[in-house]
Amino acid sequence: MNKRFALLPVALIALSSLSGCVERSITIVTDPPGSVVYLNDVEKGTTPLTTSFEWYGTYGIRIRGKKNIGTATDPKYQYYYLHTHRTTARPWFQYYGLDLFAALLPVEFKDHKIWAFVVPPVKMLPKQQLINNARKMRARLNANLKTR
Repeated sequence: MNKRFALLPVALIALSSLSGCVERSITIVTDPPGSVVYLNDVEKGTTPLTTSFEWYGTYGIRIRGKKNIGTATDPKYQYYYLHTHRTTARPWFQYYGLDLFAALLPVEFKDHKIWAFVVPPVKMLPKQQLINNARKMRARLNANLKTR
């Protein structure tokens, strides 16, 4: 009887080495390609890219891009920016209770998501308009500070 209990830890270790796992990944593509992607304020790289993820839920996404619309000798850049959110849906094998059995099965589960984004161009304002906007903001700030 004691020999059976002595073999129990060995059997559990052998069983756990045969168990599968879950591989989670997201492929992100953008138009324009080559944009820098931030997931929850962590830079992940330039598109197209594939990255792993740990949990299911809502992710904050920021995408920044730059494209030369001029020539090599006279570059003129168009900037692109997008700030949005995307939710990763949980597959059946990741629901509570079922995830334990999925982890113990000797099968590797893959959950691969593909997200595509069209990143809008940033409206470029004339320099004088930016200066005027900054002066208006400063005046509003000073007015708010005086009322306190």
